[in-house]
Amino acid sequence: MYHSYFDIESITPSSQASGVKKLAKYRQQVTEVVSKRDDKKPEYSLAHIKSPELHDTIDAIKKQFKGIEHLVLVGIGGSNLGTEAIHSALDTGNVKLHTLDTVSAHDIEELIQTLKPIKSPKKLAICVISKSGNTTETLVNAGVLLTALKKKFDKAIYGRTIFIGNEGTEFMRAGKRLGVTLVRMPSIVGGRYSVATEVGLVPLALLDHDTDSYIAGVLDSTVDEFESLVADNAVRLHHYMQKNFTHYNFFAFEKRLAKLGAWYRQLFAESIGKELDREKKPVTKGFLHTISTPVELHSVGQLYLSGFAGVYTDFVTFDDDSIDFDIPKTGVAKTFGKFEVQEIATAIYGGVMGAYQERSLPYRSTIFDEDLPYSLGLFMGMRMLETMYLAELMNLNAFDQPNVELYKEKTRNILGL
Repeated sequence: MYHSYFDIESITPSSQASGVKKLAKYRQQVTEVVSKRDDKKPEYSLAHIKSPELHDTIDAIKKQFKGIEHLVLVGIGGSNLGTEAIHSALDTGNVKLHTLDTVSAHDIEELIQTLKPIKSPKKLAICVISKSGNTTETLVNAGVLLTALKKKFDKAIYGRTIFIGNEGTEFMRAGKRLGVTLVRMPSIVGGRYSVATEVGLVPLALLDHDTDSYIAGVLDSTVDEFESLVADNAVRLHHYMQKNFTHYNFFAFEKRLAKLGAWYRQLFAESIGKELDREKKPVTKGFLHTISTPVELHSVGQLYLSGFAGVYTDFVTFDDDSIDFDIPKTGVAKTFGKFEVQEIATAIYGGVMGAYQERSLPYRSTIFDEDLPYSLGLFMGMRMLETMYLAELMNLNAFDQPNVELYKEKTRNILGL
């Protein structure tokens, strides 16, 4: 995985060193949590991946559900975005992923019709994820879907269903009564940090992805080489916030990476988007996250390159030549006939970098190399750690989400629950 940066002049070696020094105590705390696998601290999200019980669970699930052709993932936010991000980038294997996240009768009906041709429940796995056990969207979608599938497969559908959540919730108790497979996730780990736990790894195993390489990448995110880079990046982002940069654009230079941007936005926004800091002082700095793809090069490119202020861009792409095409030397594309498609894509990427530098627009760039599962694990592990470090620099609790509960409370009030 390759990293590069283009910064504003106020980011200097001394400013970086000063910021990194402020993180020293917290970095040591995180290192201790990871090395000791301290499951009483929320940073354990980066250490749970070492758990032998987790690996036993993955092996058992792969054996139990061997030969499936369809996986339905029911969850919302951190419960499904990590899996979707990885699967969208890899998009390999014989298992088709279907998701239900928001409450939509249209989406439920569309999924039921898609699954209609399936003759045997053994070709199907349903994975329902709710950490709290009371997520409205997840419970509604799971309830309606399982009822519909029970009409076709009778109680056999419950033998093809997995519930993942905190132990002891009514959701998990209901799963036990139905006879579904129950998988407990670590209660200390919040949903947005859960991709390297059962929440992400069980579905990835069901999708037949290389979980071993992914796990290796996550593990490497905390070793010295990459952890020091993470600290530098956290300081860099904090510096831009202090300089009144307010717009953070995740530019997925391959559309397959747009879901990765959605996962990162969820992680960042819930962790950093706080009303008050630890000292109960108002939080006045932050980023509004957006996601772009090359489709928006003309529109977003025009906006940013015209001098729209306060934008920091995060370019993410592949170094991928596994698939390529020669461009015809005749016809509409004959001007480009001596090139291949990947050469044109690389040139466009380089052209955008050059334009940003000419206009003094700051950015960072990540290019994934050939071992994509490993690179994705490394990237996601580093981004989780980076977000923790940035929250520390801002004196924020990276692991709570007080304002999200407000809409849930209002929803239940409207429904009289």
